[in-house]
Amino acid sequence: MTRAPAARLAGRPIVVTGATKGIGAETARLLAAEGARVIATGRDAAGGAATVEAITGAGGEAVFLHHEVSHEEDWERVIAEGEQRFGPLYGLVNNAGLFFVKPLGDTTEDEFDRIHQVNVEGAFLGVKHAFRAFARSETAGVVVNVSSLMGLVGYPGATAYCAAKGAVTGLTKAAALDGARMSPKVRVNSLHPGVVWTPMITGQFGDDPALSDAFAADTPLKMIGLPEYMADAIAYLLSDESSYVTGAELVVDGGRGAD
Repeated sequence: MTRAPAARLAGRPIVVTGATKGIGAETARLLAAEGARVIATGRDAAGGAATVEAITGAGGEAVFLHHEVSHEEDWERVIAEGEQRFGPLYGLVNNAGLFFVKPLGDTTEDEFDRIHQVNVEGAFLGVKHAFRAFARSETAGVVVNVSSLMGLVGYPGATAYCAAKGAVTGLTKAAALDGARMSPKVRVNSLHPGVVWTPMITGQFGDDPALSDAFAADTPLKMIGLPEYMADAIAYLLSDESSYVTGAELVVDGGRGAD
């Protein structure tokens, strides 16, 4: 796969949440290849260790920190430890999330609350503490919130998830306006993946290749989404190439949302 010029994020400390698998792990690896100093976070120690090993084995810099994104004290610790190791924070990728498909009438209040705790409150706390870190160090920082195509359109049986990702979309736009008033300015954008073949999808629907083929057939580009496509988009939003982009919704879905 063709990559942008190397080291466009050279020396920049970036937190990537949910970096133990899927989009988060692929993003952490690509950012490190682009020169970033990656603070990979998540709850799966083995997955986090694998991400860090892949990065350091390729000559990059990374550390894994255990992280419950819905706990404010964890955000304070993660950013403090990341800055102690790698210097002032430059970027945040709010990628950690929960996903399930369940009929609205069968979704419990606890399930609805939990998906919002992780997907919405986790993103809010990340933006809040990243903004504080940027202000302390007077850094023109960047935040990427991973929303979803389902944060823009509805999907049957996914009311709780659509509601949570829709909230992330709105959070991003409001935070972008706040960030634009800071000095130096902080950019905040959202990424909206379509169907991406990751453990989040296969955990719900199974990993039968026939299912992957069906998803591809239902996509205008006739391709299944892969984590590296999302990582490429995130790297762009973090880089100077997107210096005039804030409050934007970058949809990477093979055309599903346009169909």
